Amino acid sequence: MKTMIAATYEGGIFRPDESLPLAERTRVNLTVEPIVQTADATRAWESLKARLRQRPIHGLGRRYTRDELHERR
Repeated sequence: MKTMIAATYEGGIFRPDESLPLAERTRVNLTVEPIVQTADATRAWESLKARLRQRPIHGLGRRYTRDELHERR
């Protein structure tokens, strides 16, 4: 059974964010991968918003009818 969970490392101990269906003293293999902090996500979001201000996406063009969209020649 493989399970992926988030945990916090403090005081030399990994503390899972949720309980696990394991018996006490069960030995497991751990693969540690730090979770990217929200600062990176915030920076990416701000970059995207700046790009959209420079080149906005709008739907002010012509609206095609269903028949025009599905026209077969």
